[in-house]
Amino acid sequence: MADSATETFWTMVKDFETCMVVTRDGGKLRARPMAPRVLDDRSELLFLTERSSHKVDEIESDPQVACTFSKHGEYVSVSGRARISSDRQLVSRIWDSEAEAWLPEGKDDPNVVVLVVDPDQAEIWDVTTNKVKQAWEFAKAYVGDKDRPDSTEHKKVSL
Repeated sequence: MADSATETFWTMVKDFETCMVVTRDGGKLRARPMAPRVLDDRSELLFLTERSSHKVDEIESDPQVACTFSKHGEYVSVSGRARISSDRQLVSRIWDSEAEAWLPEGKDDPNVVVLVVDPDQAEIWDVTTNKVKQAWEFAKAYVGDKDRPDSTEHKKVSL
């Protein structure tokens, strides 16, 4: 059974509609927005893409990737290894109307593949306090009572 930090990670990433996927292009890092999919029976981040895209070449050259998620006081950073899957059943399982808009040739197009990220480690920042407590924490930091506001829960998660 997964520990609570791992469960928190998977619960959080399921709620994000977009994340930045970072690959290495030679000596440079490249980030691009992608729509993550998470299936309950797989401990992976899944993204639909085209085999002909540059990110596929980048992943095949260096499979180390990072994914960053951000929304409304929740932040997640993931490090892991990526691979490309041509599994047609997997493509069908994660296909939706948004994918249809970005990949108009359809889910049966052999150019449509799944970028699979097997996460090694994640960091989670979750603003857990209400607005009044946040204001109090910021005020204490401002007047010198504290080095910085304490309004965020931060965890490192080994996956």
